[in-house]
Amino acid sequence: MKSIKYTLFIIFILACVRIYGQPYGWFAQTSGTSNNLNAVYFVNPTTGVVVGQSGLILRTSNGGTNWGSISSGTGAHLFGVYFINGNTGYAVGDVGVVLRTTNAGSSWSSQSSGVGYQLRSVSFINNTTGYIAGWYGTFLRTTNGGTNWVSYSTGLVTNLTCVAFADANNGFAGGQFGNLIRTTNGGVNWSLISSGTSSQIEQVSFTGTNDASIIGEGGIIRKTTNLGVNWVAQTSGTGNWLNGLTVKNQTFMVVVGDYGTVRKTSNGGLNWYQQTSNTANPLSAVSFSDTNIGWAVGINGTIIKTTTGGWLLPGAASLSAPGNGQTCFSITGTLDWSDVFPPVCHYRLQFSTDQNFTTLAYEVAGINASQYVLPNFALNYNTQYYWRVKATNFVGESASWSSVRNFRTTNQSLTTPVLQLPADNAATNSTPQLTWDSVQYTSVYRCRIATDSGFTNVVLDSNNIAGRLLNVPAGRLQPNTRYYWRINASNTCNTSSNSIRRSFITSITGLVVNQSELPQSYELYNNYPNPFNPSTQLNFDLPKNSVVKITVFNILGEVSAQLINSELAAGKYSYTWNASDMASGVYIYRIEAVSTLDINERFISTKKMMLIK
Repeated sequence: MKSIKYTLFIIFILACVRIYGQPYGWFAQTSGTSNNLNAVYFVNPTTGVVVGQSGLILRTSNGGTNWGSISSGTGAHLFGVYFINGNTGYAVGDVGVVLRTTNAGSSWSSQSSGVGYQLRSVSFINNTTGYIAGWYGTFLRTTNGGTNWVSYSTGLVTNLTCVAFADANNGFAGGQFGNLIRTTNGGVNWSLISSGTSSQIEQVSFTGTNDASIIGEGGIIRKTTNLGVNWVAQTSGTGNWLNGLTVKNQTFMVVVGDYGTVRKTSNGGLNWYQQTSNTANPLSAVSFSDTNIGWAVGINGTIIKTTTGGWLLPGAASLSAPGNGQTCFSITGTLDWSDVFPPVCHYRLQFSTDQNFTTLAYEVAGINASQYVLPNFALNYNTQYYWRVKATNFVGESASWSSVRNFRTTNQSLTTPVLQLPADNAATNSTPQLTWDSVQYTSVYRCRIATDSGFTNVVLDSNNIAGRLLNVPAGRLQPNTRYYWRINASNTCNTSSNSIRRSFITSITGLVVNQSELPQSYELYNNYPNPFNPSTQLNFDLPKNSVVKITVFNILGEVSAQLINSELAAGKYSYTWNASDMASGVYIYRIEAVSTLDINERFISTKKMMLIK
């Protein structure tokens, strides 16, 4: 069975984890230059172009393993690059420079922009129609692949840093002071709209027909879902200036900025997560060929690459529940630990009876949440277990396990004890022996005796009984009294429900009953002997179970003795009264009996007796 588990686990790892020849996360590539790099564009995982300071153009055909310098034919700084297919691309820069390649960046030719200002951004929507934005509100459009670039007024004199179009009609351009303009007729006319910020906008990109995002100064990220009517702020998690943005689909975006800042979202910007760039240099631009492989560039010739979507191996999970050292943990309890995110593929969970995990008691992989409900077959009762968790994302498995915690599982649950003796409603002496059946897995029993059925007046509470009987000690129970009793069982973790309730009546000293002969009616007989010294016998009959009071009064009507005050079963009774502590004189004795079945059936009788000493 264990070999099957491990085989399934290996299959899962092979299915879930990509094997990469490159390091995880972001790693540096050798650009061969110390010039500032301003823009990057990859048309596929192998072919890409970087442009930068002093007309620098770098090209790779092997994914950046090697970068070669390509003659641009200009010494002007280049700031933007865009490819419309695998061969044709454009670059723009200072003094109105526009460059074009038709051989995947291997060589470049100049195009006339008709302006002498710095051009910062270039983009195309198809093979012929493209757009450029630049200093002093400059906007250029071509509809013939750049053979002619036509300037249109934007109404701005401030600098534009970015331009993007969703289709042939709708587009945005942005720049200094949070200025954002919109066109609905392909750039012929522009209107100023509110971006919701006064910070400089560095990049604008469409993620859908009506959806777009802007980034820039102070770590701002804002998003629209209605073509710029409203822009909603998103939390980037940084105050660093953001310079570059790449979009692969409606949910996948990556931004880069100063101090090596990299932030990524996989849910359209609802959450932006920090990534480790392994550089402190400002990053200017970012380009992904797919959702895993990407590059970012920056000052001093910085080029970094990722083949894992920017993600590293997951960190170690942090265990949450149960608490370390917890006892009585359910064998079907819930284990909980911290999310290791982003991104998380699955978790692996291990149990052992030793803290070094020499022998595994249970292991499960492929858990797709940071919580696990134990199946009832996994663990044993009343056993100490050590447990740990390891996270796996699509990059691979975490380098380390979580810390180790331990718990002890609960004991087996207990059934309810069954009372044996005395029988319910039995008459007993004042030191009865109470017995019940044995309950499996029990450590101790608890017995409670009370004078009321609700157990509010408990006269004996014994909660550490090892066996299945209790001898009630002398002096705890009064004669002529009804008592109620019940039992529960417990072990170190569990307590059973209470048994059914039973009652017994302690015997009355001097009372003798003949229940083999049931009388037909209530009766109180004359005492004998009378006069007496010091004892006399009182006889009475009960045809039904009754609550009986027999009281002795002196000649003044004062109570001298309470002989009986108890519930008695039907029968003929004799009670011997020892009056040795009473003074000589005439006494009245009175019986009051009330049927337990009908309180309206009541018998009262009074007789006289004389004590002579």
